[in-house]
Amino acid sequence: MGTVNLGQVAALIQSVSAEALAEGAAPTVRNAGTKANAQLIFGIPVATALSHNIPRLVPKDITSYITDGTFWKRLAGTNGYALFEDIYVGDYFKMSRAISAYERTGQYQTTGSQYVTIAGLDTMMNNGDQGSGITYHHAVMVARQGFGGTQHFGRSRMNATNTTEGGYKASEMNTLVLGDVVSAGSTAADATINQQLYAEFGAHLKTTRELVSNAINATGYNRFGSATGCASNWEWISAQAILMSEVEAYGSIAWSSSGYDTGNANRQLPLFAFSKQAQNNRLAYWWLKDIASAAHFCYANYRGVSSFDYASLAYYYVRPRFILGA
Repeated sequence: MGTVNLGQVAALIQSVSAEALAEGAAPTVRNAGTKANAQLIFGIPVATALSHNIPRLVPKDITSYITDGTFWKRLAGTNGYALFEDIYVGDYFKMSRAISAYERTGQYQTTGSQYVTIAGLDTMMNNGDQGSGITYHHAVMVARQGFGGTQHFGRSRMNATNTTEGGYKASEMNTLVLGDVVSAGSTAADATINQQLYAEFGAHLKTTRELVSNAINATGYNRFGSATGCASNWEWISAQAILMSEVEAYGSIAWSSSGYDTGNANRQLPLFAFSKQAQNNRLAYWWLKDIASAAHFCYANYRGVSSFDYASLAYYYVRPRFILGA
């Protein structure tokens, strides 16, 4: 096999229509110059070689698809639309209002992003401990505007004190900031992230089952190489918005204390696999759900560094993932 020219592949992705990606569809090209290559790419049929989990060279504002209601039909491949027709990882849309965490110390209240970006398409299929898991087509969303823009939903601490006792499950971030699973929305100043997201998306905001840490061994060994605490157990919980893991952000662990931190969040989101800028554009440093020690949680540093800090620091940003379905 010859050398793969990634520039040619990217150009081809842009030239082949969405219909070509539907199962059994004949490739239709927008640029006749690529037609010869549209049938096979390096010997691989076009329908399997191209993926909507590969971002466009320039992410597209698809707010109009939300406005006209076709986003949900494109996401599900219904009503005459091909599956994921003209929606790709990295594409983004504007919500009716910004989503902002309620910051409990009163020192760092910050307005979050009014835009959300597709971080993955169907990347959580069959995840979960109930039945067959997630079986519907879905978009994994995060705060930002394509590869740029505001990358967070405001600021908040992980816990009121410097402890990771009870794991991610018992954290203030999970229980009060992101909040319980809801079926009604709210835009009150102290509304949880889940309440705000439900106010925006209604039943399109889906509930997932997530395997998260629920206990620590305060004297267990960790990635510091010291016996200063690590996650020691896990539990399946129901969630809507949930903080990402190190693996989802970076593709590997860095300071995560044990396997109990990762759970089912064990795949790097395509948005971050293809764009380091999407991971961090030097404007925010955001919490991750992984425990680093008995006193520290992990976070993504604004300089692009994998890092950790004390659980009670309220000036770190909140950047959960959540999924939308038709």
